[in-house]
Amino acid sequence: MTETFEQHIQQALSEFTQHRETLARVRGEMASLSATVRSKDRAVEVTVGAQGEVTALRFLGNKHQTMSGQKLAASVLDALMQARQEVLSRATALFGSVSGIGSGIVGADPEEFDLDRLLDAAGATARQDADKAAPAARRSGGSHG
Repeated sequence: MTETFEQHIQQALSEFTQHRETLARVRGEMASLSATVRSKDRAVEVTVGAQGEVTALRFLGNKHQTMSGQKLAASVLDALMQARQEVLSRATALFGSVSGIGSGIVGADPEEFDLDRLLDAAGATARQDADKAAPAARRSGGSHG
């Protein structure tokens, strides 16, 4: 059984709605991403947000008081880089979860996207459906093979 043009449109709208909801969910998750990491020497704890911005910095215990400025800076940078990498990994996983959305319409190369071709194909499908329906509408009760 062939689907009508209207059924194709309804299916496309349904898929679009599902994709939009999925993308909205992922967008919210992306905005709320954060990671908290302790430096290897356990002297510093850094929290970063979705954009890699520092949202919290804590010195654990009193270890930082006995560290040189250079070692303390290295400890802060260590924790910061680890936290940013964790956020990036989570963001990459989220993007991966929606990577197939739209793949049927837009190819990997933006120059391959041909809206006219897609519209022509949709029009041809509509014309074929109309052509198939026309003989049935003209029939006066007899069966047509």
